[in-house]
Amino acid sequence: MHNNINNEKTYRSNSRAVSTPVYGWNRTWDCSYTKNSYSGVFSGKDQTSSPDNLNRGFSWGRFFRTDILNRRVSESLWIILLFLLSRLVLFSIIYLGNVHYPPEINYIHEPVFSSMVTDTMNIMCQFDCGWFETVARDGYAPVPQNLTTGHAANWAFLPGYPMTGRLAAMVFGENYLAGLLAVSNLAFLLALFLWNNYLKVLGFSRPARDISTVLLCFLPYSIYFMAPYSESLFLVFSILAFTFLSRKNFLMAGLVAMGMTATRNVGVMFVFPLLLAGIMEYGFRNLFTFNRNNLKLILGIMCVPLPMFIYQNYLYNLTGDSFAFMHIQWAWGRSMGNPVKYVIDGLMTGGYKEYFSIVIILSLPLVWYLFRKKYYAEALYFAISILIPIMTGVNAFPRYMFCMLPCLLTFTLIARNSSTARCLLPVVFALFSVFFAMAWGHYKFFVI
Repeated sequence: MHNNINNEKTYRSNSRAVSTPVYGWNRTWDCSYTKNSYSGVFSGKDQTSSPDNLNRGFSWGRFFRTDILNRRVSESLWIILLFLLSRLVLFSIIYLGNVHYPPEINYIHEPVFSSMVTDTMNIMCQFDCGWFETVARDGYAPVPQNLTTGHAANWAFLPGYPMTGRLAAMVFGENYLAGLLAVSNLAFLLALFLWNNYLKVLGFSRPARDISTVLLCFLPYSIYFMAPYSESLFLVFSILAFTFLSRKNFLMAGLVAMGMTATRNVGVMFVFPLLLAGIMEYGFRNLFTFNRNNLKLILGIMCVPLPMFIYQNYLYNLTGDSFAFMHIQWAWGRSMGNPVKYVIDGLMTGGYKEYFSIVIILSLPLVWYLFRKKYYAEALYFAISILIPIMTGVNAFPRYMFCMLPCLLTFTLIARNSSTARCLLPVVFALFSVFFAMAWGHYKFFVI
């Protein structure tokens, strides 16, 4: 839903318009360790025999004194403190960056700090934010009427997030931007707690969960968990869906995944990891033997695409085109094509498109790493979530990738298994998060 390289100026001027945990499905097939090897992991206790606590020459716990953290700071308090610290740092960087290095569009009212709340909301509303705001405020347009040529419409943005923002706006006197911002930030706080619980289900120890929380709070594209975008809400539903999937509660996984589908179109692809999980659990032949367990799996799979069908029916009655959410992407210079060609073209074009293409190439080893660690359902969803966006172009791919659950899980695994990564990843992520926050406030297109 973003401009191509030739239409950036046009876009710039118009864009503002649960059951007992089962650790790993008896995971001999999707975990890098076994019950016999690390009984402490499967007992739900952070014992010294677990992979997270093995002495690998460098101790993350000793470096950041998480031994003291475990004794003095509860896990919930740790999450809240990191959430507040990361939001405060990034918000300050964005605001002060605009004060001292004014962008082309000056969002700061004089005198400085006199209208900080309003200024911050305006700064945070960049790029596609305006589209979410129009859906929340006015609903879906019956005909294209936006961008300079009037050929774009807000049909490309699914209703889950903007409609939630519309409800939240009632608390703020129908200030829809404030409602969207509240949903994004509160959803991200909820996602941090759900993420911590998800890692517990997978058997990660307290130190591993702590480092993962740091990585998530200071993700390079963490700005999208603060801005009026759907990433935070989508992450909440994704974590819940994969948590139920890990517990083999396939019906609940499918029901929760409906929220993924209602929030972003790639959410409908959760049917594939859900199907794979069913095959791994029951076997392909037994999958079609109808019994109580299989019926729950089938119902769960059927639930996932239901919001998409409802939205398509709505678009058909509104526009006469059930696939208007796909066809309208022509307005942003996006069309279905060969993803390999798009990547090669991006490398040849240079600029931010070259950067997008390089990130796509670098994402492939991450998928392979997750597959090697035997998280097959997560790796499958990771691969699909990479393929779908680049079938229409390379724009915006990095933030799609970094904000996906499988990508977050991959970095957590890397940090857990590598002492060097445990030391470097938080520092590198924090530096990039500050850099992208500054770029966001100055409307730099590569951060889209």
